[in-house]
Amino acid sequence: MQIFVIGFVNELEAEKGLIRKSPRDKAVSLLNRLASETGGRAFFPNSISELPEIANEIVRDLRTQYVVSYDPTNKAHDNTYRSIKVSIADAPGQGKRIALTRSGRTAGQALVKPASKPAVTPANNNARQPTNNRKSP
Repeated sequence: MQIFVIGFVNELEAEKGLIRKSPRDKAVSLLNRLASETGGRAFFPNSISELPEIANEIVRDLRTQYVVSYDPTNKAHDNTYRSIKVSIADAPGQGKRIALTRSGRTAGQALVKPASKPAVTPANNNARQPTNNRKSP
């Protein structure tokens, strides 16, 4: 799932220490990471007036998506991280195209169906069924 983030971080303290990042830098780093790891984008507007333009960019991104799949050569389901890189060849006379993708995936455990249990039938067909004896007012 792609996550598109709009962060209003200008009000956060920008001053940093010798060792630690500023609150603004931490917020920008976290939001950029969240967006990039999901194949989305992060936006950092200076004012609310920029929101319509950002919304248009997000709509354009969502309308121009393609689904790409592949068959990995490593078939092991060992919960290890697999890096993925997608690149797009430039077409003559076309604008620069970029691929917004996740940087990889985790090769999860193979799905194994549990053994199904046989259906249990009542010992006799006259087994009492629950009844609803309540009367509505």
